[in-house]
Amino acid sequence: MNARSRALLLVLLIAAAAALLPFLEYLTDDSFIHFQFAKHLVQGKGFSFNAGEPTYGATSPLWVFLLALTAKLFHLGVAAPADAGSMPALAWVAKAYGLLFHLLTVWTLVLLGKRLGWNDGTSLGLGLLMASHAWAVRWALSGMETPLATACVALALYGLAGILIQGRSGWTTGIATGFAALARPECYLLVVLAILTAAVAGRRPRRALEVLAGVALVVVPWLVTAWSWFHSVVPNTAAAKAGVLANPGLIVSALHSAFQIELATDALLLALLALVLAFGSRSTALPTAGGRRFFWLACAAWPVLLVLFFAMEGVQVVSRYLLPATPCVLLLGMASLRWVVAATFPRRYAPALALFLAAFAIQNAVFTAFVSAPSARAHTRGLRPSLIALGIWARDNTPPSAAFAVADIGAFGYYSERRVLDLYGLVTPALAPIVVREGYDAMVTRCLFEAAGRPDYLIDRHRVKARLAMTLDQPTPYRFLFARWIPNLGITRPGGFYYSVYAIDWRVVDETRQRIAATPPVARRATGAYNVGSSLDLGAHSRHQPFHIQQVTSDPSRYLTRLARAGPRSSRASRAS
Repeated sequence: MNARSRALLLVLLIAAAAALLPFLEYLTDDSFIHFQFAKHLVQGKGFSFNAGEPTYGATSPLWVFLLALTAKLFHLGVAAPADAGSMPALAWVAKAYGLLFHLLTVWTLVLLGKRLGWNDGTSLGLGLLMASHAWAVRWALSGMETPLATACVALALYGLAGILIQGRSGWTTGIATGFAALARPECYLLVVLAILTAAVAGRRPRRALEVLAGVALVVVPWLVTAWSWFHSVVPNTAAAKAGVLANPGLIVSALHSAFQIELATDALLLALLALVLAFGSRSTALPTAGGRRFFWLACAAWPVLLVLFFAMEGVQVVSRYLLPATPCVLLLGMASLRWVVAATFPRRYAPALALFLAAFAIQNAVFTAFVSAPSARAHTRGLRPSLIALGIWARDNTPPSAAFAVADIGAFGYYSERRVLDLYGLVTPALAPIVVREGYDAMVTRCLFEAAGRPDYLIDRHRVKARLAMTLDQPTPYRFLFARWIPNLGITRPGGFYYSVYAIDWRVVDETRQRIAATPPVARRATGAYNVGSSLDLGAHSRHQPFHIQQVTSDPSRYLTRLARAGPRSSRASRAS
């Protein structure tokens, strides 16, 4: 690069940092899961969410260790602030690293463009695509590991291009892909892809062995440590965030979500790629050199493998899950532009590039300004008076031995310093197969979380406030205390949700079971006795839920009308329960 291009790169990096300002305050509930693990590491309480209970409940061990090490080296306070309005020190550390890794990704893509033989304008344009990408901008300062994983993928692609095009060593590629796998577990697919590509392209087994050695240097120490701590090398998220394997409905849902996510930011890139696939041929669309050809095949394979992996696992796909594939999508889009312009207006490449970059940046800026940033601000504003406030309430008003069953565990666990049963199984792996099989509503209405213990409180997340205390003539173990509201759970889950806090009376559960056991089966079916689930009741279907719960979950408005018309009788039943 000449001096002018280096100056433009500096301007690009400054602009990329400035583009993140709308998300300076943005945090998600999942961010606090990492903070909780890092806090306990610094405090000597192990790799744990609940202090002293080691569990592989952190998706990104590399991110957790990075936050903990920084806090330890700089003697930062890791405890939760006393009030909901203050930003935790660990959050600022995570945001600083997010900025650093986001800029590293932009810079690496510029260098990758040069390694591919593109001119300075095209290489800087590739960096501009990343700097203006709406999903990358959204997640850079979120406190999540996403920018770290994306930067590792970009570095791995840079190293892979060095192997395939310039014959360089595979060690750096292996180390980068190893770090990517420790940042996001699905990046183990990228490890396999990089090793196979290095082995097949040009028949260079030595390079493949170097990649494998680099991966092993990074990954093997963690796998040994994970086995010694958790007796598992697979994170709990493999079950907690997945559905039923190869379920057709979940596959279609995951593919649909991934398609929507990509269209929101990369519609122009995908359109250009579609033109190449429709009108290009193997001889014209792919480079003739074997190394370059395999590089582009690997770039095309990585996003496809990632989406198919999520689809087959039944994962509910959100935008940050797909960001590690974004460098490949941007590379393919830029390469497609070059092919389309060369095939149509070969002498108009410079204005075509400028128009393309402007269109992409405008599309993503509009999406950020009118969709992404307002949603993030509303979510963060709602997080403080809901989950964070609930955590502070629990810390100040419940005994240290109190336990809570919670759906969204991050902020509550970090602030409350109370033991948490994770209703989705992330840090309570015993509950993961239950919630996957039975669903969240069955988990709370039938007390299926009892399989992992008997908590003192339940914090239910639902659009209906206090729904579990709405009984007509059935006893309920849930005594409603209060509720907090949050405006959304992200872009894909708009609309308000309530976090309703209940005290759990396990005597009601035991007495109800004894009454059910003493009731003849025919009479039990006739009366619709309240069948509270347990660890022995996992095979029951949702149709066996108590009638009042079925009414609330299926038609809340109709149920509430009926409850109001029932008058004092239902009110007395609610208070008695």
